[in-house]
Amino acid sequence: MSNTAETANSCEQGDEPVSFEASKLGRKDHWDSVYDREINTFRETGDIGEVWFGEDTAAKMVTWVCNNIDDTDARILDVGCGNGHLLLELAEDGGYTNLTGTDYSAQAIELAKGIAASRGLGDKITFVEQDFLSATEVARIAGEARFDAVLDKGTYDAICLKPKDGGADVDQQAIDTYPESVVGSLKDSGVFLITSCNWTEDELVARFATHLECVGRVKHRSFKFGGAVGQTVATVAFKKAK
Repeated sequence: MSNTAETANSCEQGDEPVSFEASKLGRKDHWDSVYDREINTFRETGDIGEVWFGEDTAAKMVTWVCNNIDDTDARILDVGCGNGHLLLELAEDGGYTNLTGTDYSAQAIELAKGIAASRGLGDKITFVEQDFLSATEVARIAGEARFDAVLDKGTYDAICLKPKDGGADVDQQAIDTYPESVVGSLKDSGVFLITSCNWTEDELVARFATHLECVGRVKHRSFKFGGAVGQTVATVAFKKAK
């Protein structure tokens, strides 16, 4: 993997991340409802729906992939793909041809398939339902070959808000299972690129340290408040820890 200006920052491990309260954003029924509406909107107007974290953030992730994965036939997985926007950009702007998007919402997959077909990209992107927290489902989608890259734009954020048994507490088991699912999906030489709005860069590094080694960070627009400098989102690249 090549080194770029965007991935040249240090990867020192920070403090343990903070905890969150459960939210509807972590519930499957919420997202089924969201994508039901977006399917209808797409059919009526052609609007593909919301782009999580905005176009600029997605573009930075696409640029990172293009700068670090030369093989356009590399197997790339987008976890919690939603409407498939990130993979659409990788296919159209990056020329990647072996893309897979998974989501636990059947409605999201239906929407993503429809958008890809409308753009003539159905032969480059496969969309399929998957419970990423199930080891069986991870193995089914990854296969023996596994993936060269796993991408996440907001999915881990949602999992960290998943209610435990429908209550007010978050499902810690789901939070802890996610890194194992990433590792189970990756080749030994594979990379993991995650963008989050709930975790800082250092918190992500600390959270995944047991399973994955940080290899770079993507710069986003920063702000200053109370003498501290921060970013509205964080994007960190990892590889499997040795």
